[in-house]
Amino acid sequence: MNFRKSSKIPIFVSLALTSVLLVGCVVSNTEVKCTGVEDEILKQIECGKTTKNWLVATFGKPTEQRVTQEGTEILSYKCTKKQDNRFVLFPIVIVDDEKETEYTISFELKDDIVQRCWKEGVATRGQKATKPK
Repeated sequence: MNFRKSSKIPIFVSLALTSVLLVGCVVSNTEVKCTGVEDEILKQIECGKTTKNWLVATFGKPTEQRVTQEGTEILSYKCTKKQDNRFVLFPIVIVDDEKETEYTISFELKDDIVQRCWKEGVATRGQKATKPK
């Protein structure tokens, strides 16, 4: 039996375990929550074809509804998108980055048919926290 080779195995295992403990675990997670009009559904809207009934059935009662001087109707929906990014280098550091974006999606209708739609008032609030553990 070769004594030199067998004595190197415990040293290698010890070094590997020590490096894992020093480096730690890296965990990353991103969570997105939306309220209001979601982008995927918004892509289904066709100007000149989509009806007011479809909008209300899909998105619910609008946040705001008004009639313009030209006789068109504007339906507006307030939306919020919350994004929470977490990065953990356990056991050393936890980084938590939260962003909240608020905006309004508006639809202009003539004879209960969507003529155009747009996004306005994009405002982003966020906070970043780093906590040593």
